[in-house]
Amino acid sequence: MIINDLQETIVRNINQQIKAGFKAGFFYNTQPVYIKFLDKYDELGFVPNPGSHVVEQDYSGVQLKQFNYAFTIRTTHRAEAKNRLFEISQYLQTLNETHDLTSENGTWRFDHLEVPSEPAEIQEDIQGTVTYSMDVAVFIYKQKGVF
Repeated sequence: MIINDLQETIVRNINQQIKAGFKAGFFYNTQPVYIKFLDKYDELGFVPNPGSHVVEQDYSGVQLKQFNYAFTIRTTHRAEAKNRLFEISQYLQTLNETHDLTSENGTWRFDHLEVPSEPAEIQEDIQGTVTYSMDVAVFIYKQKGVF
Protein backbone atom coordinates (compact mmCIF):
# COMPACT_ATOMS: atom_id res chain seq x y z
CA MET A 1 0.00 0.00 0.00
CA ILE A 2 1.20 3.48 -0.84
CA ILE A 3 0.31 5.01 2.52
CA ASN A 4 2.17 2.40 4.57
CA ASP A 5 5.16 2.32 2.20
CA LEU A 6 5.43 6.12 2.20
CA GLN A 7 5.15 6.46 5.97
CA GLU A 8 7.61 3.61 6.58
CA THR A 9 10.08 5.02 4.04
CA ILE A 10 10.06 8.45 5.68
CA VAL A 11 10.56 7.00 9.16
CA ARG A 12 13.30 4.63 7.97
CA ASN A 13 15.08 7.50 6.22
CA ILE A 14 14.96 9.74 9.29
CA ASN A 15 16.07 6.93 11.60
CA GLN A 16 19.07 6.21 9.37
CA GLN A 17 20.06 9.86 9.67
CA ILE A 18 19.56 9.83 13.45
CA LYS A 19 21.77 6.74 13.66
CA ALA A 20 24.47 8.65 11.74
CA GLY A 21 24.08 11.37 14.39
CA PHE A 22 26.47 14.31 14.32
CA LYS A 23 27.69 13.51 10.78
CA ALA A 24 24.14 13.89 9.46
CA GLY A 25 23.45 17.06 11.43
CA PHE A 26 21.40 15.46 14.21
CA PHE A 27 22.31 16.73 17.66
CA TYR A 28 19.02 16.66 19.59
CA ASN A 29 17.52 13.52 18.08
CA THR A 30 19.23 10.48 19.52
CA GLN A 31 16.16 8.22 19.81
CA PRO A 32 14.35 6.78 16.77
CA VAL A 33 11.06 8.02 15.36
CA TYR A 34 8.15 5.59 15.73
CA ILE A 35 5.01 5.08 13.69
CA LYS A 36 2.59 5.66 16.54
CA PHE A 37 0.76 8.46 18.30
CA LEU A 38 1.86 9.67 21.73
CA ASP A 39 2.72 6.45 23.46
CA LYS A 40 5.48 7.00 26.01
CA TYR A 41 6.96 10.26 27.20
CA ASP A 42 9.70 11.74 25.04
CA GLU A 43 9.06 9.36 22.12
CA LEU A 44 8.66 11.02 18.75
CA GLY A 45 5.77 9.62 16.73
CA PHE A 46 4.93 10.02 13.03
CA VAL A 47 1.25 9.60 12.22
CA PRO A 48 -1.14 10.32 9.34
CA ASN A 49 -3.33 13.43 9.49
CA PRO A 50 -6.67 13.85 7.73
CA GLY A 51 -6.99 15.69 4.44
CA SER A 52 -4.80 13.69 2.07
CA HIS A 53 -6.03 14.16 -1.50
CA VAL A 54 -5.30 14.19 -5.24
CA VAL A 55 -3.82 17.56 -6.22
CA GLU A 56 -3.86 16.98 -9.97
CA GLN A 57 -4.06 14.21 -12.54
CA ASP A 58 -2.89 14.08 -16.15
CA TYR A 59 -4.61 12.32 -19.06
CA SER A 60 -2.48 9.19 -18.67
CA GLY A 61 -3.76 8.71 -15.12
CA VAL A 62 -0.64 9.84 -13.25
CA GLN A 63 -1.72 11.60 -10.07
CA LEU A 64 0.08 14.09 -7.86
CA LYS A 65 -1.15 13.26 -4.36
CA GLN A 66 -0.69 15.09 -1.08
CA PHE A 67 -0.36 12.99 2.07
CA ASN A 68 -0.59 14.77 5.42
CA TYR A 69 1.34 13.62 8.47
CA ALA A 70 2.28 14.93 11.90
CA PHE A 71 5.22 14.41 14.19
CA THR A 72 4.03 14.29 17.79
CA ILE A 73 5.77 14.17 21.13
CA ARG A 74 4.53 14.29 24.73
CA THR A 75 7.07 15.47 27.27
CA THR A 76 7.90 17.61 30.28
CA HIS A 77 11.00 18.93 28.48
CA ARG A 78 9.65 21.76 26.33
CA ALA A 79 12.91 23.07 24.89
CA GLU A 80 14.16 19.61 23.98
CA ALA A 81 10.90 18.74 22.21
CA LYS A 82 10.99 21.93 20.14
CA ASN A 83 14.66 21.40 19.26
CA ARG A 84 13.99 17.81 18.17
CA LEU A 85 11.09 18.86 15.96
CA PHE A 86 12.99 21.82 14.46
CA GLU A 87 15.88 19.49 13.64
CA ILE A 88 13.52 17.03 11.90
CA SER A 89 11.95 19.96 10.01
CA GLN A 90 15.32 21.15 8.75
CA TYR A 91 16.28 17.66 7.62
CA LEU A 92 12.97 17.07 5.85
CA GLN A 93 13.35 20.28 3.88
CA THR A 94 16.71 19.05 2.53
CA LEU A 95 14.84 16.16 0.92
CA ASN A 96 13.41 18.65 -1.59
CA GLU A 97 16.95 19.07 -2.92
CA THR A 98 18.25 15.51 -2.57
CA HIS A 99 15.03 13.61 -3.41
CA ASP A 100 16.35 10.91 -1.09
CA LEU A 101 13.00 9.12 -0.68
CA THR A 102 12.34 6.04 -2.77
CA SER A 103 9.38 3.67 -2.66
CA GLU A 104 10.29 0.21 -1.43
CA ASN A 105 7.65 -1.39 -3.65
CA GLY A 106 7.72 1.03 -6.59
CA THR A 107 4.19 2.37 -6.11
CA TRP A 108 5.09 6.07 -5.85
CA ARG A 109 7.73 8.65 -6.79
CA PHE A 110 8.66 11.50 -4.43
CA ASP A 111 8.02 15.03 -5.70
CA HIS A 112 8.46 17.34 -2.70
CA LEU A 113 7.35 18.01 0.84
CA GLU A 114 6.27 21.01 2.84
CA VAL A 115 6.42 21.75 6.53
CA PRO A 116 3.47 24.18 6.72
CA SER A 117 3.81 24.92 10.42
CA GLU A 118 6.61 25.15 12.90
CA PRO A 119 6.50 22.86 15.95
CA ALA A 120 3.62 23.96 18.16
CA GLU A 121 2.51 23.19 21.67
CA ILE A 122 -1.01 21.87 21.30
CA GLN A 123 -1.86 20.67 24.80
CA GLU A 124 -0.74 20.82 28.41
CA ASP A 125 -2.10 18.80 31.31
CA ILE A 126 -2.29 19.85 34.97
CA GLN A 127 0.99 18.04 35.75
CA GLY A 128 2.92 20.15 33.23
CA THR A 129 3.19 17.52 30.53
CA VAL A 130 2.98 19.13 27.10
CA THR A 131 2.19 17.76 23.67
CA TYR A 132 3.94 19.18 20.61
CA SER A 133 3.01 18.61 17.00
CA MET A 134 4.49 19.51 13.63
CA ASP A 135 2.59 19.00 10.38
CA VAL A 136 4.17 17.74 7.17
CA ALA A 137 2.65 17.49 3.69
CA VAL A 138 4.33 14.98 1.36
CA PHE A 139 3.66 15.15 -2.39
CA ILE A 140 4.14 12.04 -4.50
CA TYR A 141 3.32 10.87 -8.01
CA LYS A 142 1.48 7.60 -8.51
CA GLN A 143 -0.39 5.85 -11.27
CA LYS A 144 -4.18 6.00 -10.85
CA GLY A 145 -5.54 2.71 -9.59
CA VAL A 146 -2.36 1.76 -7.70
CA PHE A 147 -3.08 1.36 -4.02
